[in-house]
Amino acid sequence: MKKILVPTDFSKNAEKALNYAVQLAKKTDGEIFLMHTVESKLTEEDALNARDKLTETAKSIQEISNIIVTEKIFYGIPLYAIEDAIKLFEIDLVVMGTLGNAAFKEKIFGSKTASVIGQSPVPVLAIPLLGEWKAPNKILVAINSFNEKEAHLLPAIKLCRIFSAALQVFIFTDTDDDYVEDYAEHEKNIILYRDKLKAVYQDVEIHAVHLAGKRFTENVKNWIASNSIDIMVMLTHKKNIIEKLFTGSMTKKMSYHIDIPLMAIPV
Repeated sequence: MKKILVPTDFSKNAEKALNYAVQLAKKTDGEIFLMHTVESKLTEEDALNARDKLTETAKSIQEISNIIVTEKIFYGIPLYAIEDAIKLFEIDLVVMGTLGNAAFKEKIFGSKTASVIGQSPVPVLAIPLLGEWKAPNKILVAINSFNEKEAHLLPAIKLCRIFSAALQVFIFTDTDDDYVEDYAEHEKNIILYRDKLKAVYQDVEIHAVHLAGKRFTENVKNWIASNSIDIMVMLTHKKNIIEKLFTGSMTKKMSYHIDIPLMAIPV
């Protein structure tokens, strides 16, 4: 996580994300790549103002935090510009602001961050507007299959190592769907999966968690609140058109419901 991309529109959301990225860069001796996308509908004056703001922001970070910051203006659609920036700078991690639960309460279902989740070839860390910077002590990782390779969780493991945090890996049992059979299998296999992770990542404290209920989002939110979880991690799998149509992305949905950082790892 040495190269951290932070897209900004100079909003409060983006400021929160940038602060988080700065804290990560401090811990990893990393560098920040700060970008802003100028869309075609903006005037030349708007573009110049954005360039000045970006340069001023980068200079301020370098002076205060002594972190290397590279800034660049991109033109076009933000999602595609972010993809271009990832390739250009060989980015390890994208850190973006999101409205989080505030968006859900206000019924705002459009988000640039949500668009990037699932499309980015590198992990995306979504920082909610209502969240505050806090060095993570507990990181919660959701899996939906015990076939997930240990290496898929490596970005989360790296976060644990950076902050000496504990990792909780969990599976969810839907009590409306084959409850008895699934529950018994999940109860047994989550322990085995934890042990498999511990064998590979022996320097990290790893726990197994089995959640069950009728609503994934509600149960996870309750667990986060009652166990002081600092970061949630979800794995994003490529879906075909039919799957997208009927199920959508649970990771994107969660980005609207929680007020702690959410990391999406593409696998």
